[in-house]
Amino acid sequence: MDAMNNHAAESHPSCPRCDSHQTHLVSESPVAGAWVIYNSPFGFYSWRSTEPDYATKAEHDNPHFKIRVEDIPTFAQIPAIPLRTVLSQACD
Repeated sequence: MDAMNNHAAESHPSCPRCDSHQTHLVSESPVAGAWVIYNSPFGFYSWRSTEPDYATKAEHDNPHFKIRVEDIPTFAQIPAIPLRTVLSQACD
């Protein structure tokens, strides 16, 4: 079985960061079977299938970097970028 068929069999692997099963296929290599990129909208994480186990498999990820999906709603939000005020003098 080639690499692409192997990835197709595991069509949506769990996110290594948050263990969510709701991951998405983002892109496939233009060279058939070379790599696949996945994304986890919950773990805020993307990975290529050819990366080392610590970056692609949850059981090899450092537990200090794990995100619990149920904790995400309580995360602090990054402040919005303030609107830029353009002075009328600068536009003249």
